[in-house]
Amino acid sequence: MRFLKLIFLCSVINFSLSTYAEVVEVFEWKANPGKNAELVQAFIEASQIHESEGAKVGIERFDVGGVQGAYKYILRWDSLEDWGSSKGKINSSPEWAEFSQKYPDGSLGQMTASLAGVNLDTTVRASDFDNPFVYSVNVWEANPGKTQELVQNFLRAEQIIESTGARVEIYSEGVGGNGKFHYVLIYDDWQDMAKSYANLRDSTEWATFQASTVEGNAGKLVSSHSGQVIN
Repeated sequence: MRFLKLIFLCSVINFSLSTYAEVVEVFEWKANPGKNAELVQAFIEASQIHESEGAKVGIERFDVGGVQGAYKYILRWDSLEDWGSSKGKINSSPEWAEFSQKYPDGSLGQMTASLAGVNLDTTVRASDFDNPFVYSVNVWEANPGKTQELVQNFLRAEQIIESTGARVEIYSEGVGGNGKFHYVLIYDDWQDMAKSYANLRDSTEWATFQASTVEGNAGKLVSSHSGQVIN
């Protein structure tokens, strides 16, 4: 089954967006000095509008690997069709016009990056992220001609990591990115993350897996960070 899943994944990862699974848009923000609480409040108000238009919204705060006052505002949909329907409502929305008047551009913070992507697991839905969680993200770039090998390594690692108590989600970048992969480890809280890391450290299966993969052969780790959902 996992081999068939790998074949399927490798057939779709070259698409910037896919109809097959969860579609995401991620907006990274940096609060202006002294405006953290107000920016989060604006996010909460924006999320109410976005969710009325069909999106699921997550508001996250960076931890290690981020900068103070940095946040992610994440929109999720179950399919590309849902994404298109939701996005099409923005320009004609009186709620967004009112929101823009209340929060002029740059008044509370600056958007520093934006990115779209697709989950490589076709079974995942936007509602699977409703509960609060903490996470760590490793961003990988495949070496030329090594994309399938890198994805195969991801799936082998996923099986081991999830056995230690984590939940693994793998995303392929779309608009705003350049084809990198985001390997996301999700936990209920920081204590669970620590337990999972300890289990992984002590795992002979993980040690064997690491020994079987040549570092840097299939791809390279380009960045990493952790964070938590705050709303």
